[in-house]
Amino acid sequence: MRLAIISDIHGNLPALEAALTSSAAQGVDQYVCLGDVAVFGPQPHKCVARLQTLNCRFIMGNTDAYALEPYPLPHRD
Repeated sequence: MRLAIISDIHGNLPALEAALTSSAAQGVDQYVCLGDVAVFGPQPHKCVARLQTLNCRFIMGNTDAYALEPYPLPHRD
């Protein structure tokens, strides 16, 4: 089994598609995402939907947790 591990997509659909194209060319059977799929990017919903079509397994990242349960971000001085 060939496994592709991806992370920190941050809603960047063109970059995600490039990574998936490269992975498919290498015969990947299963995808695992280590988090930060959405938030702070231009197309978060499309990125999540695209990974769901691949039966990707997800580990929630800190920005994914923020999307589900918003909390105040720390201020930078």
